[in-house]
Amino acid sequence: MTGKQLTPQNATITTASIQVQALTIGKKQVTLAVFRQLEDEDIIKPLDAGLVGDPWGRVNYHPDKCAEDKEHIHVVWQRGDELRRATVYAPSVAAYKHPTAGLYVEALIAEGLDHTDPRANGAGVGRIQVVKAGREGGVGFTRFTYQGVQFHGPVRSEFLSVFHNHYFRRDQGETLWQRVRHVAGPDATSESIAAGLPVLAFNTSWQQLKGLPQLFIAV
Repeated sequence: MTGKQLTPQNATITTASIQVQALTIGKKQVTLAVFRQLEDEDIIKPLDAGLVGDPWGRVNYHPDKCAEDKEHIHVVWQRGDELRRATVYAPSVAAYKHPTAGLYVEALIAEGLDHTDPRANGAGVGRIQVVKAGREGGVGFTRFTYQGVQFHGPVRSEFLSVFHNHYFRRDQGETLWQRVRHVAGPDATSESIAAGLPVLAFNTSWQQLKGLPQLFIAV
């Protein structure tokens, strides 16, 4: 078409064939009321970020009034002989709950990370948040982004205390490392622990779910 001008004489209109996939029960299309009754359950596994069951498709409907929320999709999926629905957030805003996430930040605290560190008191994607629990002496949590995936995990009280009170001694660091390595192994480092974060698996699951066909439901 290079060099040719589009005019009413040489333009034509063709009709594309578009397949609409509807979610049905028997011969009846599923309604919003029925869709809302599906049990809401995570489809992404809590440990390896794989998929718990078989995804059917995406539904462009926000039963929890989350249309203006951070990037996410709603998925219909199958567990055994039952259907479920799940809300799945994009990797950068996922706050994916994973035990290794907390352990990784505990290792950083054992290395000297505290609330005065630029990594903790800055802003934006690279910030490592460490938040106290609601009750005194309880477990807190961390949220941070690693290689494009936002993680969320628990942080034990002794690590919280060191992080927020800004005191650190060599013998204290050794004690914290003992606590970390009791869980992660005797040769664990912050780098080796970070390697256990399922970044690739989460991204793979997200791409698989985002690429599902859209299922239409009746109003």
